[in-house]
Amino acid sequence: MMNSRFVPASEFGAHLTLYPPCRGYSFDERSDVERHRIPSVNPSHFFSHDVFGQLSLWWRFAEAEPLYISGPTGAGKSSTACQFCARLGMPVVSVMARPRMDRRELIGRWVMDEKGMRWVDGPAALCWRYGWILLINEFSCAGPELWVSCNDILEGLPLELDQVGRVLPRHPEARVIITDNTRGASSEAADEGFLGRRLQDRSTIDRFWHLRMEGLNEYEETTLLVATLRRDWKEALPPEVLSDLCVRLARVGADSRAAAKKSSMTFENASVAVSHRVLRRVRDILCSFLLGEAVKMNDPVRSAVRLAFSEALGAVEREAVETLFVTTLGNFIDEARKRVNRRDVEPPAFA
Repeated sequence: MMNSRFVPASEFGAHLTLYPPCRGYSFDERSDVERHRIPSVNPSHFFSHDVFGQLSLWWRFAEAEPLYISGPTGAGKSSTACQFCARLGMPVVSVMARPRMDRRELIGRWVMDEKGMRWVDGPAALCWRYGWILLINEFSCAGPELWVSCNDILEGLPLELDQVGRVLPRHPEARVIITDNTRGASSEAADEGFLGRRLQDRSTIDRFWHLRMEGLNEYEETTLLVATLRRDWKEALPPEVLSDLCVRLARVGADSRAAAKKSSMTFENASVAVSHRVLRRVRDILCSFLLGEAVKMNDPVRSAVRLAFSEALGAVEREAVETLFVTTLGNFIDEARKRVNRRDVEPPAFA
């Protein structure tokens, strides 16, 4: 058993210093295999008070009970789980759920190599054996019958390795986190545009702690958009241009999510929530345009939105989301381009 250490909440963000520390492990004490499975720390990742507070409560008190993180696409579910584990020094084994997935894919299988047949642990068995985190993404893509058959995994019970005639007890540090766009036992998936999802058995959903993530608020999104700007862009573009661009994009995100919550997908209310990853794409395309790195675009905002996101939408939804971007950014890009050009030709100022 490895020696644990207390990880202060400040390692998750300076704004979280009043929270109690979490139990974690030293990266240096891990084996090479384990270190390769620990996610890399992204110092720009933002943990809100609510998200960190609930995550840390689950980590400290849930013991063997799993965590169900739900929320819309781009809310940061998987990245938050991985960044939480990164700071705790916890290795992660990720699995993507899918239709017709079989329990045996989680437990393990026999494989043939040059020495004959040998047993290979599946993701759940690896975590049970070594005390790692099992992260299952897109949980509801698999049918309820699979997860009912995996109650031993969801309850932290010993795993029956029928193929090898052994029982594998759960390592005390092994945990299960799942992420999903739906809430599992709710029929809201199709209404929110998530197709191919399966309603889950309520007895399965009852086994989880639950964390709902709706994405960042406008201030948090602005802060993260600024923090993740490329260094060369920060050096080449006026800081006020970059700041204004990020503020406007964050406003688009907030307005789109607020409208989508009450949207019925009619012509009058064809609202689509714009995720943080889409805002980052639009930001990057527009920054490239301002620096002359992108092809010349007659309508840069609309072109950037189409390349980043809206070409995947139907005509009504596409027009609605493009109009939101164009209206919010206004003539900002034209004015910013003029400022950048003036900056290029102005002689440097000497003290």
